[in-house]
Amino acid sequence: MVVQIINRLAVLFFITFLLVNIAGTVMAQQSSPAITIDESIATALANNLSVKSAEEKVKVAEQKINEARASMMPSVSGSGSYTYMGKLPQMQFDLSKLLGGATLGGGTSQGAPPTSASIPLGNKDTYSAGISAQQPLFTWGKIHNAYSLTKISYEAEKQGLESIKQQVIFDTTKAFYGVLLTEQLVKVTQMAVDQVQAHTKTAQDLVDAGMATNFDLLRAKVQLANTKSQLIKMQNLLKLSKDVFKNTIGMNLDADVTLKGEFTYKPMEIDINKLLDLAKNNRPEIKQLELQEKVGEKAVSLAKAGNKPNVALAYNYSYTSYADTLSKAFKRDNWNNTWSLTLALSVPIFDGLATRAKVKQAKGAVEQIKIGKEQLINGITLEVRSAYLSFGEAKDLLNVQEETVQQAEESLRIANLRYKNGLITNVELTDTELALTQAQTNYSNALNDYIIALAKLEKATASKLN
Repeated sequence: MVVQIINRLAVLFFITFLLVNIAGTVMAQQSSPAITIDESIATALANNLSVKSAEEKVKVAEQKINEARASMMPSVSGSGSYTYMGKLPQMQFDLSKLLGGATLGGGTSQGAPPTSASIPLGNKDTYSAGISAQQPLFTWGKIHNAYSLTKISYEAEKQGLESIKQQVIFDTTKAFYGVLLTEQLVKVTQMAVDQVQAHTKTAQDLVDAGMATNFDLLRAKVQLANTKSQLIKMQNLLKLSKDVFKNTIGMNLDADVTLKGEFTYKPMEIDINKLLDLAKNNRPEIKQLELQEKVGEKAVSLAKAGNKPNVALAYNYSYTSYADTLSKAFKRDNWNNTWSLTLALSVPIFDGLATRAKVKQAKGAVEQIKIGKEQLINGITLEVRSAYLSFGEAKDLLNVQEETVQQAEESLRIANLRYKNGLITNVELTDTELALTQAQTNYSNALNDYIIALAKLEKATASKLN
């Protein structure tokens, strides 16, 4: 009997152990690890479609370099053919003229038809195989400029990729801290609900003790309902901000996500002139336009060479066989070889002024790039100044709001004590509670604005500032 009980307990323990492990495994699979800001940025860069598209453009530009390099090397081609002549051309001969009027029989040719003969030209079957090579020797800079153009274009595409990456980093940072801000606002609103609930309970106690009227209790309940409504809105806003974050980093919207991070205030002193210099030196958009300007200059040189002479070297080597059967064609003795070396000079004389038009087009494109670069620099300068002003504003608001929160917390503590003792009205306590909630909300917003303004400055200057 005891043994049976022990066995049953052992089986029960084993089943319980399995269930606990299975439940733990399921929970581990369902729960997602907390994501940091660095992990979020890495995920976004790996999943973003714009980044992937820009990376493919870089790969294409790299292959264009290889294509342009091939133009500097000799081109070699092989050929082979078989020709069958259904009817060979023939050369006709008038034998009577060649024989001085005499006939082949020794008589005279008077009254006799002219005697003629024909000789076939060529062969019925012709087999040929050969190899040819061409090497440009001098192209007036066309090949070199085309090669340099592709290399500069490759570097420009890399700068375009870097620009897209910086935008993705900023968007991810903004979405990440947007979730943290909303979480903080949910906490603030929840604290407000808890405070109003305590206020409502105090009002009920005062009404029961005959120290307050039902009007005070009703007002407290209305405020509690309003605060709970605000909490519901904040909770829904939190869900939306998480969806925005997941969409930004390329996560499935149905996936659960938890962020690991906090608002950290790091006081910084930043000089606007230094920021502007950093932006002009580091922004990939400016570097990209500078490279495109060089591409345009190479295009001008390439267009100018359109009506200039070219020199090329060509080499041909071939085998030919006139074997009348296929079996004879495979015999080496039936083949004859020939070769040639050609130095070719090509001098364009008149191209209908096409080269002149192409040069003007290329110069116009360069001027457009220069104008675009100036516009870009002006826009970046405005972007840096705007981010700098936002940064300074957020910094000043933080200092003010931090002190305001401390004062509001102390005011509410005193107001609660005075309300319990019947020294202030319900309206005065409600105003104090709202003031604290507003102060805490303003502080959270100011801290988020500070961090986002710093992120904007880093994007605007393409530099890490902290």
